[in-house]
Amino acid sequence: MRNLARFAALMTIAWAAHAALPPLESKLQHELLAPCCYRETLDHHMSQEAYNMRAEIHQMVLSGETERQIIDTYKARYGMRILSEPEGAYWWIATFIPPVFLAFGVVTLILLVRKWSRSSRAQTAT
Repeated sequence: MRNLARFAALMTIAWAAHAALPPLESKLQHELLAPCCYRETLDHHMSQEAYNMRAEIHQMVLSGETERQIIDTYKARYGMRILSEPEGAYWWIATFIPPVFLAFGVVTLILLVRKWSRSSRAQTAT
């Protein structure tokens, strides 16, 4: 029970700290990946590098830089890989191509199963 109370207190503190962020900072932390592993966004990652980036973003926002300027700074430093979602044509490819290939595979599988079931019925009939 004690651990549950500690967990609840920590979650409340984390939520309050996140809610206190300006909207632009919160958005940027969600759009950029931690450069140490490129697996989690800055708002979730707990490495020293992610902490440093959050502090740097905070300073950039306070100095009046726009979202585009901040993202361009990190793209210049780390490349397109720093973005949690690709921009432009890359976004379109990453979003729509996998479902198209999945649908193509499902249709192909259905047609093959129908063909195999017809040929097995024809073999049992003869």
